[in-house]
Amino acid sequence: MRTLSTLIAALLVTASAAHVSAQGAPKVKDLRSATLEDLLNITITTASRTAEGLDDAAARVQVVTSAQIQRRGYRSIADLLKDLSDFKVDLAGDQDYPTELTVAGTRGASRVVLLLDGIRISSPTNDPLPILANYPVHSARQIEIVYGPASALYGADAFSAVINIISRDVVEAPGLSLGTSVGQFGLYNQTASYGANLGPNTTLMLAGQFLYDRQPDLTKFYPSDFGGLAAQHSGTFNTVFGTMTPSGPLSPDYNVPLSAHSLQATLRTGGLRLMLFQNQSRVSTTPAFTPENAVYNSDAFMGNSLLVAAASYTRPVGRATSTSTVTFSRHGLDPNSGYRNVFTNMEKSYKYSYGRMAKAEEQLSWKPTPSVTLTTGGTFEHFDAIPQGADLNAPLASRDAPGTILGSNIIDELIELRYTNTAAFGQMQYALSPTVMATVGARADYNTRYGATFNPRLGVVARPTSGTTLKLLYGSAYLAPSPFQSNVHFGSFYSTDGGQTYASSYWHLSNPDLKPQQKKTIEVNLLQAMGRHFHLTASAFASRFTNLIKEYDADRAHSGLYLGWPVDYIDSPINEGRATTYGGTLGVDFLHVVDSERSVEAHAALTLADGRVWAQDKGGVSLPVGAMAPVQLRFGADIDLYRWSIAPRLSVVGSQRLLATTTEGGSRRTLDGYATVDLNVRRQTLFRNIDAFVTIENALDRRYRAINLRAYTNPEEMIGAPQNPRRVTVGFDVRLK
Repeated sequence: MRTLSTLIAALLVTASAAHVSAQGAPKVKDLRSATLEDLLNITITTASRTAEGLDDAAARVQVVTSAQIQRRGYRSIADLLKDLSDFKVDLAGDQDYPTELTVAGTRGASRVVLLLDGIRISSPTNDPLPILANYPVHSARQIEIVYGPASALYGADAFSAVINIISRDVVEAPGLSLGTSVGQFGLYNQTASYGANLGPNTTLMLAGQFLYDRQPDLTKFYPSDFGGLAAQHSGTFNTVFGTMTPSGPLSPDYNVPLSAHSLQATLRTGGLRLMLFQNQSRVSTTPAFTPENAVYNSDAFMGNSLLVAAASYTRPVGRATSTSTVTFSRHGLDPNSGYRNVFTNMEKSYKYSYGRMAKAEEQLSWKPTPSVTLTTGGTFEHFDAIPQGADLNAPLASRDAPGTILGSNIIDELIELRYTNTAAFGQMQYALSPTVMATVGARADYNTRYGATFNPRLGVVARPTSGTTLKLLYGSAYLAPSPFQSNVHFGSFYSTDGGQTYASSYWHLSNPDLKPQQKKTIEVNLLQAMGRHFHLTASAFASRFTNLIKEYDADRAHSGLYLGWPVDYIDSPINEGRATTYGGTLGVDFLHVVDSERSVEAHAALTLADGRVWAQDKGGVSLPVGAMAPVQLRFGADIDLYRWSIAPRLSVVGSQRLLATTTEGGSRRTLDGYATVDLNVRRQTLFRNIDAFVTIENALDRRYRAINLRAYTNPEEMIGAPQNPRRVTVGFDVRLK
């Protein structure tokens, strides 16, 4: 730590004394030449699939620009989202979703769709895929976050939000950009992007990122939780199911590294755009387990890879504009992935899954009159999937050769799904007057797995005064049952006669008849200018959920046979229950530009969200919505002072509500809230074409915990997932033309 502190001090002293050439790298075009109106009415495309001003969009939208990404030192989408008041980001609390997202009281990373320049880069079948540095922010011109249901435009899974990463414009930022940073606890992050004009109307953009994070040894920062990993040192684990001893030796060290990378290539020539995107990630499957019930070694991990290839062609067709798009997407789980915990008898297990999508889409947009804009189109998608199966004895060598269930010689047959989705959508934007715009749209889908869905969208945007914008919105969405939700199966067998016969205490089996979860939301948004420097935003929403997808229902559990062997307890996912959520956000933005070298932008937002959930479709007793924080506050500032920029951020999360109930069953158990401070300091043109920066995460070195869904209900898990201590990172950005 002393060496790192010396390095930081030397860096800052050198920065202050450095002679900067007048021909140094250009500053990012941002607050120094912008007005508050410019920043708050930036052009977006995600809300209506057409270009429009942010204030004009019939949706609640937030935009984070490349300048803000740079100032704040974001390395990943997760870093960016945790600064937004309507998002709660929980890390390392779930073995399948290491980055879990809660938006306006609705939890689930699978309920958020990720796009890159309008092309879906989420898992094609919506199976678990981490949200880390495997999605690019360093090469983004801006990132658009559309809140609320958006299935009327984007179909399945656009349930809580749509996040669209808009790539940097090569014409505005040609040349090579490199970034490198190193931080405490073995953090390394490298980025690169290259933009070139290849000819008239032809550009090429290449970008890549690689991050490796050894991560802090949490046994040193939360000693009472980990107890020095005594079981891992001795090799004998006193688990919730009794004493277990792994068959092979274990490393006694805490070792749960994560890594992520992404590669992107985009070629544009005229109306043709070709895109290739690939990412990969590796994360631990142990976090949030107590050390007597899991092994904190690097062989317990999930390795995910995603490949997306897309081609689109935009051309005029009479008075209309046609965009034809073909997309191929593939997501796979590394066959060496798996767990090492109490449910695998402390042995290393192996998992596998696969998903693929081929998609063709046609969109037409035209203005039959100056006051009317019409957008319509159709989509056809074909899917292939192999859902995650049981824990296996060895990595799956081939999809044609299924493996055997851990600890037995019983074959785990692969489930292969093939299905299609056909959709048509339409939208009309009509200017009722110079100050009132109405939007009406809908999308109808038919999926061969779960049938038909229909999702309308309505919106009215009014400007009663020059400084006031009022939005009244209604939208609906559906969360398709992914192969992971409907067809995943897990459990174990044991034998008392050397493998002649088998039995089991528990199996979770598939339910291929799951239906989509439905959501309907009403929202009101107010945007109010308050003089030259202040801007007020306020929103309120109410949502209703039906056909909830529950992982299991204890009342429907039963004993029976699986693969011919007796099982004491069998459960399956079901559709049952309903919920409501409601709340709102109040935010203030401030911008004051002193001159071309000095400016201050600040923002603060308070979000309240709550709701009730009923276990039954009709009647029954309700509980508060769980796995969320009803109160959150965010504050941040971007300060430019000559060649320095300083970006402090404060995140306050109120009492965290868990899923577990009290003994009386009348309320949810809670986890303490927390407050964290992050800081990024950047020195522009430290040397010619080189910027330097220092990032401090959790600057006050707080010990705090994030939500893990099974806290209190599963005794093998901790009560809250311990989070990282303070971490300091230093780095450089280099620009070459």
